[in-house]
Amino acid sequence: MSNTESLSVELKQAFLRLIAQQTGLVIKEADQDNLIETILVRIKFIKFGSPETYYQLLNSPTIESNQEWQKLVILLTNTETYFWRDQGQFNTLKNYIIPKIIQQQNNHKTIRICSAGCSTGEEAYSIAILIHKIIPDLEKWKVKILGIDINKYALETAKKGIYSSWSFRNINPDIKRDYFRVINNSYHIDNRIKKMVTFKMVNLVNDSFNKQNYDIKYLDLLICRNVFIYFDSSAKAKVLDKFYDTLKPLGYLLTGHAELYGHNLSKFQTKVFPESLVYQRKADKRKADNLILKTPPLVSLSSEAKSPPVKNLSLDLLQKSQPSEQQPITATFSNTQKTNVARDIWSVDDTPINIIKSQENTKFQKTAHEVITEVENLLQKYAYDLAIKQLKNLLKIHPNNFQAYYLMAQTHANIGKYEEAINYCKKALDIDYFSVSPYYLLAQIAEEQGNIVEAKRILKKIIYIEPSSIRAYLDIIHIYQKEGNQKRILKIKQAVINILKQLSPKTIIKDYKNITADELIIKLETDLKDY
Repeated sequence: MSNTESLSVELKQAFLRLIAQQTGLVIKEADQDNLIETILVRIKFIKFGSPETYYQLLNSPTIESNQEWQKLVILLTNTETYFWRDQGQFNTLKNYIIPKIIQQQNNHKTIRICSAGCSTGEEAYSIAILIHKIIPDLEKWKVKILGIDINKYALETAKKGIYSSWSFRNINPDIKRDYFRVINNSYHIDNRIKKMVTFKMVNLVNDSFNKQNYDIKYLDLLICRNVFIYFDSSAKAKVLDKFYDTLKPLGYLLTGHAELYGHNLSKFQTKVFPESLVYQRKADKRKADNLILKTPPLVSLSSEAKSPPVKNLSLDLLQKSQPSEQQPITATFSNTQKTNVARDIWSVDDTPINIIKSQENTKFQKTAHEVITEVENLLQKYAYDLAIKQLKNLLKIHPNNFQAYYLMAQTHANIGKYEEAINYCKKALDIDYFSVSPYYLLAQIAEEQGNIVEAKRILKKIIYIEPSSIRAYLDIIHIYQKEGNQKRILKIKQAVINILKQLSPKTIIKDYKNITADELIIKLETDLKDY
């Protein structure tokens, strides 16, 4: 009889439920035999009489139970990690998130960061090194980085800050040279970095973050990567709620790629950067209202395109999606420690605005808006040549006007000049890389030119930028219908239904003939039944 057969099915399921309840960990079916074998080895090692009595120990609210969980967790969790793991996400932190936090906290000069599921500490120390490299006057700042994990023995390694060469994969040699000391073939973290980080044992699922000794609150950034993949949906929801509560308004949450796909993230704003998704807690409404009153927008991009469909395209141009407000920021520090940050219209700079300049910008904006409105009226009348002339004049005065470039692209597509349209789309995206409107137009042009592979690639990019984009899903379905790919159609239609069910039933789906969410669900479910 094998080890796995020595446990009844009922007891095996009881262990699985208890582990999920206590730790949030969900053991995949393929790994369950290994888990049971691990439990049996543990029982033999501590000389427990039977699996039933071991289960009773784990399920009891005693000190002995807590001590045993600490040991069992070591066998259940994966401590594999290394410095600068996922270079793309660290690029996002370096080029966008950390500079933005520095900008927001420049007055208070306080930064609070938590690395959840920190394991042996490489991630937390990597963040500390990153901040040390970015902030030139770090001695004037109060930076607190907290690493938390359920694995007591991994945390002991983290606190020591001593690593082997295996922790340094794909790392810049300069970092090893500048921030580590080599002693007996081991790498010791520099004390400048070590003193920036503290470590605590925390169970993300069951522990309350409000404990005073945890100090998990008012966070500017919370990083939790490759942890949610082990949790079931209820544990994810529970931990996400805790994370939300510990973040300050406009604080950031960074997770592993696609770990939260399909989960309810309505509390957060999703920020899409070239190499990673980041979630941001929304601003306090009262504070946001005050900031809106302080700072007028630069250019109005909210007017909807009213131009007719692209000529001869097989898909009508649907109502234009709103341009994404995301504008990545880059930050550098001069010798005077001033931050130069590119315009980020998702949030408002706290820097006081000169009143005269604000008045001039408002007048400037009104002129641009009037031209855009006039061009849209010209497109309604098919006066394409005059529309192009107006837009060219506008771009001479406003060379960074997104809406002007987008309308130029749309106008050229309407008259069949696809290469010019593509060029103007690219110029619009140079201004706002995350606006989906140009991508939709590029996808339609690609399809019209017979480049179906490119059309699908672009539509998938839209879905990456806006995961709940109904129109992009439906456009891809249209392409797969042409290809006769029924399997993909069924899968995508089900995905759309799942998205729609998260909306209020009477939500108007503007991108699909102004029908409501529940009406579109009925249509799609009827389609599925017909297959």
